Amino acid sequence: MKTKKREGQWASLPKSQPSATARRTLAQDLFDGIAPSYDTWAQVLTFFQYLPWRRFLVSRMALRQGNLVLDVCTGTAGVAMEIADHHDGRIVGLDVSHMMLEAGLRAIERQSMDGRIQLVQGRAEHLPFPDETFDAVVFTYLLRYVQDPDATIRELSRVLKPGGELLSLEFGIPEALWVRALWKIYNRVVMPVMTLPVSRGWHRIGCFLGPNISEFCKQYPVDRLAAIWRDNGLPLVETRPLLKGAAIVMWGTKDK
Repeated sequence: MKTKKREGQWASLPKSQPSATARRTLAQDLFDGIAPSYDTWAQVLTFFQYLPWRRFLVSRMALRQGNLVLDVCTGTAGVAMEIADHHDGRIVGLDVSHMMLEAGLRAIERQSMDGRIQLVQGRAEHLPFPDETFDAVVFTYLLRYVQDPDATIRELSRVLKPGGELLSLEFGIPEALWVRALWKIYNRVVMPVMTLPVSRGWHRIGCFLGPNISEFCKQYPVDRLAAIWRDNGLPLVETRPLLKGAAIVMWGTKDK
């Protein structure tokens, strides 16, 4: 990855400096091994809803020209590139997985967006940015991988300017009983079997996601997450279930 830093921008971490002193997290262990094929299989395993969900998330943003956006848990930079497609601003993508960032950098270069999107390796719990830096902060599939979601939302709010937008996309559990039953069968039975011939890394993901999503949604239902957002300076929080509640988009504006 390139390390040259220009004024007002953050450079990507070089491969020789993957934050060696920091402990390897669950997210690193899971996603480093699937980075090259992440975008393809994320689409397949969500019945090709992964991209529409991402587009809906970005459609909730109301950015102005020249805004600076932070995309946390950027992965292969899909959301960052979606933002760049629809808004004339600069985007910083942050992720804990070096391999996902490498895949993201290649995708950015293929789309000739390397002048507008910079990638940084780091942790959402300890963002390497000053207070009130960004006009918008967006995160996807993040909170299930942090030890303290409340503290993480507080950290995301810290780097958000007053009047700025916070947005998220996360998996959920459908409310309708018959849909929930199908969801459980798919996540507990079908997905582990589907991913078995793909790769060892994807089979691990296939076995992990269903129980992990269930446990997180039990501890942090949507109402509790919205309350955490409000407690951290975002008083008006809106939510939208997608695909009968299999995914949840949440957005709000920080107090001025």
